[in-house]
Amino acid sequence: MYSVSDFICGLSNCFGKMYEILRDDEYIFIKRNGLSSDSIIGKVCIQEIEEIINTFSEEDSFNDNYLYNRTHLEVAVKNHENYRIPFIRFLDKDQFRIEEYGYSFSISTASSNYLFALISNYFKENSDVDIPYISRLYHNEAINSFDDLTKAFRILTVNINSPVDYSFSEYKKILSSYLFNISYNNNYVFSVRNFKDERSHYIDRIKRKGQLFPYRSYNPELIRYYYQGVSSDMPFTQYLAFYHILEFFFQTVSEQVAFEAIEEFITRPSFSPHHKGDIKNFYKKIKAIMKEQKDDGVWNERNSLLLCLKKYVPDLEELKETIISISENSVDYYQNNTVPFADGENIISFYTTTDKIYSDIRNRVYAVRNSIVHSKDGERLRYEPFKHDKELTKEIPLIRAIAEEIIINSAKPTELRH
Repeated sequence: MYSVSDFICGLSNCFGKMYEILRDDEYIFIKRNGLSSDSIIGKVCIQEIEEIINTFSEEDSFNDNYLYNRTHLEVAVKNHENYRIPFIRFLDKDQFRIEEYGYSFSISTASSNYLFALISNYFKENSDVDIPYISRLYHNEAINSFDDLTKAFRILTVNINSPVDYSFSEYKKILSSYLFNISYNNNYVFSVRNFKDERSHYIDRIKRKGQLFPYRSYNPELIRYYYQGVSSDMPFTQYLAFYHILEFFFQTVSEQVAFEAIEEFITRPSFSPHHKGDIKNFYKKIKAIMKEQKDDGVWNERNSLLLCLKKYVPDLEELKETIISISENSVDYYQNNTVPFADGENIISFYTTTDKIYSDIRNRVYAVRNSIVHSKDGERLRYEPFKHDKELTKEIPLIRAIAEEIIINSAKPTELRH
């Protein structure tokens, strides 16, 4: 099923700038230090590797980071209670262990078998994945056994053992129920770990060299939403907090445009309230405007978003620079990538006509918002928590930049007394 060479290849990918040498039946792992002397990270005995290989049976399979056979499942999970809580809090703890009716469930440090399968399968084929904590091996941890290696990776896994046979899909349903019960009873949230997305979803802690003197007075309600977006670690919360800033003005900008259109029509010198033809045309004008409004008085959100952008984000070049200040690659990303969890072509090119740029921004923002808010089953694409967090994180610079422009451009001068 596995070989020593598979494992060594995968482990080399995990460590990055490293090479290994075989000496006295041990693999010695050495870090390249550039101009300085190389340093030994650790060693793993070939006999230990072979002993682990012999524990696998033909029934064991490793699929999508799940180690599975008919009576056992183990999979890596990630803690979402708070990204800043140290991992060590969950090591060697039994608070989630349960044994009933011959079944056992637990969350603990990954088993040697799981880590071996992960390294020999996934990390053998993927050399560009950053493993949290693994860099600490270079500073204060030495690997002298496979047990040391397992601890060094600091991977948490769920272990399920069953007295009867289950299919892989059945195990995944059981796993889901177990993780939900932990969340329900203990307020801890765990999700199946995706090693393709090891980047944490903190919002970028950007620093700007602007002034701190309060020359402008900002809307306090918008500021509260902004604080929520900036301080949150969850991209879902970030996005909706910033979107609330956009929709704050939807009603007023739509009404203003409607009132201006009516005023412009009835104040023309050619208009007369005594001519039936003029009254009929005025009625058509009102009817067309009111199509954008629902029975409850709320205006069409998609159109309101476009009006809001044009009113409060008047300088598209400034918006582009703001996006770049948050994430320098985002402008190119929006031009070359659609939103994978949202419907429609939502590419944004900042190098076309002004109206097209506004329309493209509206389409992308609205598509993301709908995908987040609407979770109905069906053929339409939709955002799924954790699964799409990496992709949603990439949408934050755009929505944050728009929110900042709206806060700034809707502000009033601060009345300072001298």
